Amino acid sequence: MEIPYIVNARKDTGLNNSKIAIWLFLASEVMLFGGLFSSYIFLRIFADYPWPERALPVLPGLVNTFILIASSVTVVFAWASLKLRNWKGFVGYMSFTIFCALIFMVLKGFEYNAKFHHQAAQYNDWTTIEGHTHPEKDGHGGNFYVVNANEINFDLGSYHGPYLDEITKRIGDTKATAAKNVIINEFDGDKLIQKPLVNAGDAIDLKGDDETEGSLRYILAAAKESFIQTRMHNEQVRESATRQSWRNVRANKSIDGGNFNAVQDLTQYDQAKKDAANEEAGKIIDSGKFGTIVDNSGLFKLKVDNAEIKISPDWGRMSASKIGADTAVSLLDRTAILGVAGDSGMDIDVDAVDHRHLVMKARDRKYSQEKIDGMIEDWYKNLGDSKGAEQIREYWAMHKEWRTLWTTYLKDEYKLDDEGQPNRVPTDVELYRITWKQMVAYKKIKEAGEEVTLNNVKKHTPGMIDGFVGANHGKFNHGDMHCFPLLHVAREDIRFESVFSPKMNNYYAIYFTITGLHGLHVIGGALVLGYYLFFGRKMYLSNPEWLANRVEIGGLFWHFVDLVWIFVFPIFYLM
Repeated sequence: MEIPYIVNARKDTGLNNSKIAIWLFLASEVMLFGGLFSSYIFLRIFADYPWPERALPVLPGLVNTFILIASSVTVVFAWASLKLRNWKGFVGYMSFTIFCALIFMVLKGFEYNAKFHHQAAQYNDWTTIEGHTHPEKDGHGGNFYVVNANEINFDLGSYHGPYLDEITKRIGDTKATAAKNVIINEFDGDKLIQKPLVNAGDAIDLKGDDETEGSLRYILAAAKESFIQTRMHNEQVRESATRQSWRNVRANKSIDGGNFNAVQDLTQYDQAKKDAANEEAGKIIDSGKFGTIVDNSGLFKLKVDNAEIKISPDWGRMSASKIGADTAVSLLDRTAILGVAGDSGMDIDVDAVDHRHLVMKARDRKYSQEKIDGMIEDWYKNLGDSKGAEQIREYWAMHKEWRTLWTTYLKDEYKLDDEGQPNRVPTDVELYRITWKQMVAYKKIKEAGEEVTLNNVKKHTPGMIDGFVGANHGKFNHGDMHCFPLLHVAREDIRFESVFSPKMNNYYAIYFTITGLHGLHVIGGALVLGYYLFFGRKMYLSNPEWLANRVEIGGLFWHFVDLVWIFVFPIFYLM
């Protein structure tokens, strides 16, 4: 049976089936993105922390805006070429459209990559520093929890292979022994066979694989199999005992010869009857009617000799981070590393210092401006005596000069209101945040021996191209031009740390949600349009109007993708 209105439009609506379907689909898309944008607005209005303002580099977003607009134009030209029966024109315009989609995703990839390698650390007083952490080299640098371990507890039911690989690599040639005897259980029907796997004090080979007897991986694999089989056996015993207990309760005859007269008139949902059945199940288990419950430890304890182990903070939590304190690092797979905390400090090339959260918290406590300024000054005093700390203090001193000049400029430029108050005052971003571009400008001013003036700061401030996707460490942080000072931050001074990922805060969570979902729409739309380009020739030769209709539908979806970005760009990049 031929489906009507595939190519030709209905006379009553003027639409064919595909166009009706795409409008219904786009209506659902409007509700989806409308909900996400509304969530963003409410999160921003009621945020309990300083909301990031103009935190994203504008240039890649601006370029992507023009790219999508151009692609929306060329997809219309591709459709018009089909209507004019110009196949070569269609191929050219559609190829350009898909090329634009590719460039859009490449730029978005650069932007995401920059975010995932940009680190933030918030001090206990709420001051935040941003920058790039040093990769580990010669045992130094990186972002790790460091513990001088004496014991490692592996959870047999959940230990994770990559975590195990990293731990054994970090232990290196350190001596490792079993902390206690390990017995494995095997079941031959109802018969239990127990075999020793390893004894307390036995040396453990950390480099062997699952096939090497005496190796950590072999022991964990065998102990895990025994743990699973034993747990299955115990559950079967408990299940059988529970079923039998309810049969006994209903039959009013207990395994020990008693009865259940007191609960016979109750339903199975009454607590008294449940308690009676549970007690009966315990008696049945004790009798061994369905087998015995076998002791089953889910842990394997490994003794190590003060091995320095470094673990990524993304893998778990450290109970105490002060150097020399007894600590435990609990990983996501429930592995626990016990020992003494080492130096877990973070080495970071600082490219921004932000006091806005500190100021917000102080204002909530009704602190005076004098006290707030004192708290900020105390933070700089407590940075230590390193070269990087001294450089950051110099930046702050220069920034205070700049903001005084900026405040005066705004007062002169925008005048005073009828009450004698300035019409325009500096924002908290301008007052309490030193950006990476300002750091570069301050460094160049100092190197040139110039004074801090608005013109000098503007003259030495990098342009948008220099910071296409963010702080340009490659250009401004090497050789003599070391604009971003190296700071060692003690782990106990850190309240929170994260790369600029959804974990960072609500802003980045919804930014990645909306832009990621939009990116999937770009990829999906490009695949559909690409299908028409590479496989539409046969349809064009048989019925060119049919292909034109399909391209028109794809173009409507592509226009919607462009429209969503028109909202994304100002909301995230400009506000």
